[in-house]
Amino acid sequence: MIFQFLGTAAAEGIPALWCDCERCRKSRMIGGRALRTRSQALIDGRLLVDFPADTLKHVLDNGIDLLDIRDCLVTHTHGDHLYPEDIAMLQPGFSHAPEDYRLTFFGSKAVGDRIGGFLARAGKHGGFREVSAFETFEAAGYSVTAYPSIHDPSSGPLFYGISDGAKTVLYAHDTHFFRDDVWDFWKETRPHFDLVSLDCTNACLPLTYIGHMGLDENTEVRRRMLEEGYADENTRFVCNHFSHNATHVVYDDFVPIAAARGFLVSYDGMKIEI
Repeated sequence: MIFQFLGTAAAEGIPALWCDCERCRKSRMIGGRALRTRSQALIDGRLLVDFPADTLKHVLDNGIDLLDIRDCLVTHTHGDHLYPEDIAMLQPGFSHAPEDYRLTFFGSKAVGDRIGGFLARAGKHGGFREVSAFETFEAAGYSVTAYPSIHDPSSGPLFYGISDGAKTVLYAHDTHFFRDDVWDFWKETRPHFDLVSLDCTNACLPLTYIGHMGLDENTEVRRRMLEEGYADENTRFVCNHFSHNATHVVYDDFVPIAAARGFLVSYDGMKIEI
C-alpha cells in the first residue's frame, strides 16, 4: 500500500492568505516542504480522502488522472475538506469523461446533503453512498471503517480506518482525542494499524478548545494505541493537518520536535510505502 499526503494544512493553508505572521513569512521564504495546501490524501492512486478546493493543484503537482479514481472518502463538510463546486465540473460541457465514469463519494448524511445539488448537475458521473459511524464498507476495493470524530457536529464528521487486507491505515482528521466509544469498539474488534495519521492542527501550541489536536494530544493517542495493542514498534505515526497559528509549525522547525515523540511530519506530496 502506498499512502500519499497531497495536502497537509488546515483551512487557511500555510502560508495563509493575507497573513504576515512569523510562520507564514518564514514559510514563504523557505518554500518547499514549508508550503502546505488544504488536506487531502490518496491511497495506491485509486482512493481519495477528501475533496478540497486545492484538488486541482494536487492533481497537477502529482501527475494524477482523476479518471483513474472512482471513490472518495469525505471526512466532513468544512470547506477545507470538501469543495462541492468542483463536483459540478463533471457535468456535460465542463468535462468529457467517458460514458462509464462515475466518482462515488462516501460520507455522513451531512456530506450527502451538502453535495446533493452538485451531484445532480454531475448526473451519471457522480454518486453518493451514506455511511455511519462504526460501519464497515467497501470503497475502491478496500475495507473501510468509519469512526465518529469530536468536531463540529453540524459538519457530519467522521474519520476512517482503511485496509487492503494486509495493511491498515488510520486517517484521523478533523478530530479531538478519540471518543470513548471508539476505544471501546477497538477493544472488541482488535484492529492493528500500520500507519496512523493524526490531526496536529495546534502543533506545539497548548490546546484550549475542542475539535482538533496538537502534539501533546497526538502523543497521548500514540501511547494508548501502543499500550492497548492497536499499533506496535513498526507502526508509523504521522503528524498532519497544520495551522499557521500553531507554534513551531514550520516544517524544518517541527521535524525534530515531533521525532522526539516518535512521529514523522507530513508534507505536501509525501509518500509512505507500508
